[in-house]
This record gives sequence, C-alpha cells and structure tokens, in this order.
Amino acid sequence: MALSGFANPDSAAPDGADGSRLSDEQIGEEATRRLAWDAAVPERTITVEVRDGRIVLSGELEHDAQRIAALEDVRRLFGVAGVCDRLVVKPP
Repeated sequence: MALSGFANPDSAAPDGADGSRLSDEQIGEEATRRLAWDAAVPERTITVEVRDGRIVLSGELEHDAQRIAALEDVRRLFGVAGVCDRLVVKPP
C-alpha cells in the first residue's frame, strides 16, 4: 500500500497541532500578544477572557478608535468562534 502524503484523519493530535482547533489558553495568549503589539491600543487596559473559543474583551478606553482596533485585532485570530465587546469608552 502506497503512502499518499496526507495526514491520517483518524490519528489523534493535540488541539491546534493539526490546525483543527486551538485551546482557549492558546487563543487567549495570541489575543493578548496581538493587543500588546497594536500601537492603537493602550497597554494593560484590556482584559482578555476566552471560553469555548469565544473571546470577551473588557476594560476602559479613551477613544472609540481604540475599541475598534482591539476588536479587529482579535476577530481575525484562527480558532475564534466569536467576540464579546464589553469595552467601555470614557465620556469626554
């Protein structure tokens, strides 16, 4: 029997190892890293929680542009099932 070069669909792999699903911890780490690298998002102002692939962002920001940037940063992450926006923009 010849090998096809394709992964065996019956073989077990840890979360994310075969590209199928990342763990909540992995998603949270990557979301936190992305927010830290975004100059539009102030440092240490946003809390990231992940449950069942859904990210919850909470915190207080100065401008709506910061909120929008943070949401865009995490929405595009692999494995994210949804994003809950609990960010508050301080009134001027």
